[in-house]
Parts: sequence; C-alpha cells; structure tokens
Amino acid sequence: MKAAESLKIPAMLIGNFTWHDIYSHFPEAKNETHLIQSLAEEYSHTTLQILPQCHLNNKITHHKKEVGFIANNGKNVRNDLISFLGKTAENKTLIFIYLGEHGAHSVNWNNLRDHNDCLFLTRDPIKHSSVHFLDEKFSYHDLIASSDIILTKGGYSTLATAFANHKPVITCERDDFYEFEAVRDYLKNRQIGIMVENTPFCQGDWQVPIKEALKLTVKNKVPLNGEIEIAEIVKQMLS
Repeated sequence: MKAAESLKIPAMLIGNFTWHDIYSHFPEAKNETHLIQSLAEEYSHTTLQILPQCHLNNKITHHKKEVGFIANNGKNVRNDLISFLGKTAENKTLIFIYLGEHGAHSVNWNNLRDHNDCLFLTRDPIKHSSVHFLDEKFSYHDLIASSDIILTKGGYSTLATAFANHKPVITCERDDFYEFEAVRDYLKNRQIGIMVENTPFCQGDWQVPIKEALKLTVKNKVPLNGEIEIAEIVKQMLS
C-alpha cells in the first residue's frame, strides 16, 4: 500500500477485517509492538478499503466503503441430492455441516441419533453413521443452496455463501477469534442465524437451535452482490 501511494497508484483493500485488527488483539500483541505498528503504517496508505458485510471497523484506513456480501451462488440440486441419498432423505430437514477438520473432531456425533426428522450432510472428514459424507459429486456451494440450514463454525466465506443462497445458519461462540465479534452482532441484529454456546454445540445438542433456525428468513435481509459493486468501483477508479 505504501509503495503504491509513493508511485501514485490507487491501492484498494478488500476485506471484512485487516490483519492489524486480528494481531493487535492477540494476548502476545504487547510483545510485538513493532509488527503491530508496521501493519498500521502499511494499511494507513490504502486509497480505499472495501468493507463487505460482517466487517470490523478500524481507525487506520481513512477511506472506506461498505458493500454487500461477496459470495458464490450455488445451484439448487435438491432433487438430485434426494435421489442420490435415497428414501432416507425424503421429507427430512437437510442440514449441511461445515466445521473444517479441526471442528469436526470437537463434536459428539453420537447425540445426532435423536434428530430423526433431520438428515445431516457434510464434505468434512466426519466418519459417523449419523452424518452423510458426500464427495465432489456435489459442490460445496450447491450443497449449501440445496439444504435447509447451514451449521458451521462461522467464518466469512461460509456465512456469505449461506446468506447469498438465503439459508439461515447455526453457529457457536468463538472467543479466540476476534473477527467473530462482527459475526455475532450481525446475526443478532439481522435475525438470520442462531448462536449456540460452545458446550451444547460440541455436544450435538442441536434440536432447539434447529427448530429456531427453521423459523428464520434470510431473503432480502442482507445486502448481496458485493462483487458487482466492487467491479463498478474499480471501473470508476480506472476512469
């Protein structure tokens, strides 16, 4: 950013957070003041920061513009999905699980046996009879578009894809993840997701959150098409 400014080249930063936001809230930050200051200095030379939804505010970039979510829309292939899964999927609430490898090891999957009216789908490495592991036959984005609820340890890309496809989410608290402060506030204010405390989440105690999530609507509640807005801003900069 600093080099671009010195050459009089516009430098656009696109992100719902900066690494200064993240690193400066680590417990060890007081021991790394040089790193923190160098990040602040670098970001301060940004011509414009584009802030997608669920963003952290900062005081180091001077010019900002908020846009909608940047996401990939999936294709609704629910009929193909049910045909592939067989009768076990008929008349069931389809819940797509995305926790990542680390998160997948933290859940007591045995407790999902009580969710008789739900079918749990995933691309994560979960080896349990209560969860249907799907390979690349169905894309990540299509599975989100074809499910009823997305259950995730909320990170930006999963949330953005869920909301772009008008799907409510169930997620848990992430105290060690500073970006999650923005996620928590966003879900609460927009009423598009259910927050579950860590212990019941990891225990697979999801019956009540699932019922609550099924009552939520997402369509028309969040700004989308951030990528289109950004393309227009770039065109304006170039002109």
